[in-house]
Amino acid sequence: MLNVNALTVTMQRNPSKRILDNITFDVKDGEILAILGPSGAGKTTLLRCLALLHQQTLGTITFNETPIDTLAAGQIGIVFQSFNLFPHLTVIENMLLAPTCHKKGATEALLDKAQALLAQFGLTAHAGAHPHNLSGGQKQRVAIARALMMDPPVLLFDEPTSALDPELINEVSEIIKALRQPKRVILVVTHEVRLARHVADHILFLDNGVLLDNVSRDVFFGESGDGLSPRAQTFLSNLS
Repeated sequence: MLNVNALTVTMQRNPSKRILDNITFDVKDGEILAILGPSGAGKTTLLRCLALLHQQTLGTITFNETPIDTLAAGQIGIVFQSFNLFPHLTVIENMLLAPTCHKKGATEALLDKAQALLAQFGLTAHAGAHPHNLSGGQKQRVAIARALMMDPPVLLFDEPTSALDPELINEVSEIIKALRQPKRVILVVTHEVRLARHVADHILFLDNGVLLDNVSRDVFFGESGDGLSPRAQTFLSNLS
């Protein structure tokens, strides 16, 4: 289980300004959580704290009761909004870099694993290609496959459809759903309500750094709006 308790992030130049304000929630093993909210709500900052890319001011983050900053390398995987593939490396080299550096297995075994993942994602023919020769959808699949090379029990997605054509949303949704495992938690920051509705078990809704709603998918997308904050109801109505 992933536990976030009283997470607070303040601006360095203005400590009285809170980017995240006392955020508390859990994600159970095997669960997919979507984080929604308007621009500037603090969604990406929250994800970056979970990925150890941004230091919180206050609060704790633990996975199975262990502070996340003490977890072994590769336990937290992140798929970035802009993919962040190394442009000078081929697809297969991008995938092998982290597990090789962290000695996650013998070279031959890691190569076999990378090739199996490329086959799983329909990318075998692109193993020797550089990122600039790939489409947006192909880069997204490579970024996901690269993250899976480390077998992370915590997997984070930052706006996984923002750089893709709208018609690829369903494809990405199916990929994320297929990554569900009994001992893995998945968190998805997204502005795409269709994606959240399709993949998530649970929804967090943030606004101005405050967690306003922490509810099941069925409650969040229920026709009545019962159990939701007025701000979430307005957010959803503006998208319809």
